[in-house]
Amino acid sequence: MEKKGIWIVATVGMIAMFFVGWGTNSLIAPGGTGTTSIIITGSTTCEPIITECATQFMALNPNIDISVSGTGSGDGISDTIDEQNDIGMSSRNIKASENTSAGNDLTDFKFAKDGIAVIIDAGHPDAAWLQSNGLTMDQVFLIYNGTYDTWDDINSTLSSQAIDVHTRADGSGTRATYEELVLYGGTEELGDNSGYTSSVTGYIEVASNTVMVTTVSADQYGIGYCGFGYVDTSVIAIPVDGVIPSIATILDDSYPISRSLHLTTNGEPTGWVRAFIDFIYGPVGQTVVGDEGFIRLWF
Repeated sequence: MEKKGIWIVATVGMIAMFFVGWGTNSLIAPGGTGTTSIIITGSTTCEPIITECATQFMALNPNIDISVSGTGSGDGISDTIDEQNDIGMSSRNIKASENTSAGNDLTDFKFAKDGIAVIIDAGHPDAAWLQSNGLTMDQVFLIYNGTYDTWDDINSTLSSQAIDVHTRADGSGTRATYEELVLYGGTEELGDNSGYTSSVTGYIEVASNTVMVTTVSADQYGIGYCGFGYVDTSVIAIPVDGVIPSIATILDDSYPISRSLHLTTNGEPTGWVRAFIDFIYGPVGQTVVGDEGFIRLWF
């Protein structure tokens, strides 16, 4: 039967219908002999989780060879549509147009949650004020659309130094989600704002969450954003609308810049591809999610 929309698998009950084994020591083979290769491409945010899960899965199943490449969410979904991979990784939602391109046959597996933290250098001269007062969503928007050029545009007591704005490359799932979730007046998306689209080309562009943290931590007057799991002591995640990103605030959606992480297949997965996805949904995979600094859905 033809699928009329994006199929989403996000509950234990639905996964259990297809489950082939969550054990930490063995898995029930879904059939077939010889070596099976699984190609996974896409989001650099998802990459460390899926790479570690692949390592553990291959240790249990030596006949399986899994290749994981962080190429960006857009490329991962495109590869899935074009059947250039077995699984696409994405840190943003699938667009309706992408599903249409795949004949309405994309299947979406949400396997973890994450928040996008707005970060500054831990040595920022105004760190104490920003950490205490935070920024409103409107202020984050006005920084990124170029309305606020200097830190004292936010508050007159802050530094008069220019704000060095950092962003991710076009095609990044983190950037796409940030542009969608950062709103002005609760309605206008950052990505739709003409001031932003003309300003973003002049911002400091970085290739990954890891590089974002490194770059912002070396820029005393910089601001950027990264997946919550990448925040370390070199940067400060500042509150947005009075809410600090944390496991609790991301799970209950009170932190306003939150998202799910996705795996995508072209059609309903079967065999070892299905077995690997089920492994990620099980206790081993969800432990990896937590160990990598992301927010697991259960267990």
